[in-house]
Amino acid sequence: MPTYIALGKLTSQGKQNPAGAMRARDQVFAEFQKKGVKVTSYVTLGPYDVVLVVDAPNEELMMQFLFASGAGGNLDTVTLRAFTPPEMERLRAG
Repeated sequence: MPTYIALGKLTSQGKQNPAGAMRARDQVFAEFQKKGVKVTSYVTLGPYDVVLVVDAPNEELMMQFLFASGAGGNLDTVTLRAFTPPEMERLRAG
């Protein structure tokens, strides 16, 4: 299953209402967990407020998850596709 790293910054709206942002996050996570998306979330210090490690069955579902995560206006993300060492070895071998 593909893995993605999403680096998130709270918007001014998310900073003004952190409890509401957390409720919205929980709703999105619960909705997508039912669809087979696994999310591990970290609150971080530094240039990003949140790091999400997301395992999604496919790119389309990942895009839906990202759209839903940003829809409330609380979070802006930059997303990276992550590859494990065995995946890289398989890709390199062709």
